[in-house]
Amino acid sequence: MTLLSDIRLPSRVDSLTEALLQPILAGDWRPHDRLPSEHALAAQHEVSRAVVREAIARLKSDGYVETRQGKGAFVAAAPGGNAFRLNDEEVRDDLLELRALIEADCAALAAERHTAADLAALRAASDAMRDAVAKGGLGLAEDIRFHDVLADAAHNPALRRFAAFVGRHAREAMQLARLSHLKEQNRLAEIEAEHAAIIAAVAARDALAARAAVQHHIASGLRRHGLS
Repeated sequence: MTLLSDIRLPSRVDSLTEALLQPILAGDWRPHDRLPSEHALAAQHEVSRAVVREAIARLKSDGYVETRQGKGAFVAAAPGGNAFRLNDEEVRDDLLELRALIEADCAALAAERHTAADLAALRAASDAMRDAVAKGGLGLAEDIRFHDVLADAAHNPALRRFAAFVGRHAREAMQLARLSHLKEQNRLAEIEAEHAAIIAAVAARDALAARAAVQHHIASGLRRHGLS
């Protein structure tokens, strides 16, 4: 049994919180944008207004939204808050280590819980990165999408939100490092091979192999960014 594998099934509040978080993380709802009204969200997602209020409260607690009396909920100026001082090297290293632990758990759960649709989405995300690179890009957005899809396949909304939160700050930490030579073909080939290993382990429902593949991928990523 893997770590966190016995967590309860998501509640309506969990599911709605995840649904509202997605457009914030994707940039569809930008800082200072007003969220739909409580009534509109309840109708759209077929939940009670009490569920909407609890979901908004969670997002507010996590620093993704802010509420204004009589005006509703708005995307925070800096979604996710400023929980980490990324210019602190020790905190940065701790954060990157935390990311490796969380994403390894996501991969292990994904190996156990994924659906056929999850596996197809994971392969599509990997293909999208390869296509982006073939067109001259770095595939950074596509790489982020791959990790988001992997977390989705764990089918644990709370873990998904935490992974997104930590991942966002970890990426900020990595951006402080030098990105030179990232576009070298051998490095891009390394990433593609690492993604393939993760997909193979998830497809085989091998939680231990999936965990190891993600840990190797993240360790290699730190090396590529000059952080190891």
